[in-house]
Amino acid sequence: MFEDASYIRRMWSFSRALDLGLVDEEIEKGLQVSLGHRHGERVAYIAMSLGRFLGLSKEDLIHVTVAGLLHDIGALGCFRAYHGDPRIMVKHCIEGAVAVERFTAGSILARAIKYHHETPNPKHSALRAPSEDVPLMARILSLADKVDLRLPRRLHSRQERDEILKWIAVENGTLFYPEVAEAFKRVAQKEAFWLDIEQPDLLQIALGLLCGQWHLPATCELELGFTDDLAATFADLIDQKSQFTARHSRSVAETVQRLARGLGWKEDRLHEIYVAGLLHDLGKLSIPKKVLDKPGPLDPSEIEIIRTHTYYTHRLLTEAGFPTRMAEWAAHHHERLDGKGYPFALAEKDLDEGARLMSIADIFAALTEDRPYRLAMTPGEALALIQRGAGTMVDANLVDLAKRVL
Repeated sequence: MFEDASYIRRMWSFSRALDLGLVDEEIEKGLQVSLGHRHGERVAYIAMSLGRFLGLSKEDLIHVTVAGLLHDIGALGCFRAYHGDPRIMVKHCIEGAVAVERFTAGSILARAIKYHHETPNPKHSALRAPSEDVPLMARILSLADKVDLRLPRRLHSRQERDEILKWIAVENGTLFYPEVAEAFKRVAQKEAFWLDIEQPDLLQIALGLLCGQWHLPATCELELGFTDDLAATFADLIDQKSQFTARHSRSVAETVQRLARGLGWKEDRLHEIYVAGLLHDLGKLSIPKKVLDKPGPLDPSEIEIIRTHTYYTHRLLTEAGFPTRMAEWAAHHHERLDGKGYPFALAEKDLDEGARLMSIADIFAALTEDRPYRLAMTPGEALALIQRGAGTMVDANLVDLAKRVL
């Protein structure tokens, strides 16, 4: 039971990361819908509520909840190739199914996500799949997704709720599969259902319904395999947000691991800092593409937007239950020894060795990659520039290490 709760909690946090990346005008242009904040978690809650009414097993309830959290993962997966392109509606279903194959119960999640834009009438479907190919979980997600897109991001009025119920009744058998439409009609009779959706602690509400009122620890240790796959998938999604960061997250992860190995770190900590490197820019999903790919200098308001990404990295990894040390290694890569970094303005005494290594790895990787405003530097040029910040921006002893290792 505790493992189920920890698993859902971690996936819930990564759903929030997806949400940060999906609320982008370029993606909305392609999908031709305006995705609201907290879309993934609200779809997950609606889907879980429908699944409970339809009598899904405990295991399947967990699967449909996670599928709801990740149902739009493919929209980021094909962002670079299809942003602003209506074909993203089809492509994100297929890409999403591929992305989750490596996760726990991947084949079940993949089928639910692949078919989540199917309807009884193929004219309104993304893939035009025959109804017999669409599993119940996908049918549930199809309704949950459409309902949340119509819900305002505030307390719903009785009239708004009634309009949604009338719409589902009219489109029953066309946009909505009958058994799911009937389940929604019954679930929607509960006042608590509508009120729950608007609550900021929707995760705790969902866990209460799925697992009972379990108290989760603030952090949990890393699970090998599953967390690696999750981190690698999101590293790729982060880097696909911009045409200039094709391998940045992996480069940082590889570089920081090389640096830590040069210091004699043990294998378990080497693995942890590698995963932290993969996820160090998780919060960058919140940054609009037009800011990330701007060819010239950023204006002050755009710089302010960019500077928020490490804060979101810290929040998301903390909420996901990662060990504190890993969240800090990942999120503190723009802090400086002189306390002039961001977003926490930490001083030298507050930055441990892992955070200092991550800072050097991030700078080195960034300098040796092409950017909108300059070509990539050679490793020697990058290290020379890093040397100029030794003692103020970065740890001088670790710069000497970087010269030997890199």
